[in-house]
Amino acid sequence: MATQKMATGRLARHEIPDRDDLMARARALVPAIVARRGAARVDREVSAQTVAEMKAAGLFRAFQPVAWGGYELDPRILLDLQNVFAEHCLSTAWVFGVLSIQSFMLGRMDPRAQADMWGEDPDMLASSSFPPVGKVTRAEGGYRISGRFSFSSGSHHAGWAVVGGMVPPEEAGAPPQMRLFLVPRADYRIDDVWETIGLRATGSNDLVIEDVFVPTYRSYAPDAGLLPLGPESGLPALYRLPWLYMFTSMVSNLGVGAGRGALAAFTETTRTRRAGFANAASRDNPAFLSAIGRTRAEVDAIDLAAKHNFALLIDHVDQDRAMSLDQALVCRAQLTGSLRRVAVLVDEMQLLLGGRGIRTDGPLTQIWLDLAAARAHPGNDPGLIHAQLAGEMLGPVG
Repeated sequence: MATQKMATGRLARHEIPDRDDLMARARALVPAIVARRGAARVDREVSAQTVAEMKAAGLFRAFQPVAWGGYELDPRILLDLQNVFAEHCLSTAWVFGVLSIQSFMLGRMDPRAQADMWGEDPDMLASSSFPPVGKVTRAEGGYRISGRFSFSSGSHHAGWAVVGGMVPPEEAGAPPQMRLFLVPRADYRIDDVWETIGLRATGSNDLVIEDVFVPTYRSYAPDAGLLPLGPESGLPALYRLPWLYMFTSMVSNLGVGAGRGALAAFTETTRTRRAGFANAASRDNPAFLSAIGRTRAEVDAIDLAAKHNFALLIDHVDQDRAMSLDQALVCRAQLTGSLRRVAVLVDEMQLLLGGRGIRTDGPLTQIWLDLAAARAHPGNDPGLIHAQLAGEMLGPVG
């Protein structure tokens, strides 16, 4: 892939690990993640030790620019890394994904912003809250921003945050402009408001910013995020991929790992479960067998579709070919609908478990709750994209 070649060719300051090496590093962390996940749910925060171990393994460097010690990896590798964690703890996978994707966004920003972020600590992380709810005013050399920014997952583990706001127009009648602002930890406080039924350990709290100055170079005006950028952007191949698709992948892709984790637990339960007045073996029940087979097939199909769509996007970047909006919307619709498809499968398995399914320590209970929380994210709601895709297919009126 050109992204990987470009990464190793741009700056050979450090070795870029291959997929197998990174997967082995991720798998080595799983036993500790499993041991800590109960406490993490109580604390409503992924363990700081887990994040430190991910840093030490170099896993957060997947999307970081090579110039700052990163790998600029093929995104499909990060999908697999995230699902190693998602099979065992969705909160850990979620935090890993959303903290990783900020490096992609920084890769599009001014090199001075990257220097502020990584100049003293190449392992520095940023959390985010992209909705443009911030109150922004223009100031000499930049902007002043205030506001409450919600759902900033993993914020306690980050030294910076990327938040959104609308910049008022300079000319009367012109539209406001959405911008993202990179803000250091000293310039905001974290308000602990995260009380949820699922994804409890993501620590997705609010960030509060009060009249903080952000220099222009630490802001970024994103495009719509649906189409790859052209070569005129001057960006390395990785950062030309559509940012909204990249970000959404980090909150949707983990459904694959969740489905695999749920399937493993349900299959193991089915092997020995007997229920009902007849004390019948669940392994002989056609409904159980159908659920197992269907879930295996569907989850693998979702994984393959995600990687196929990334291959399309990467090919368009590598070949400097423009992608049609129709094709981009198909990719996005499939992405945003994928986790809900998994949630339906897990819900069906949960119902089959009967009384065991309503226990807090049931084999699927935590995965079921975490998926219920994850599917509420706008990135996992395909409704708007379906309508937009239909409009593109229908064409203009008349």
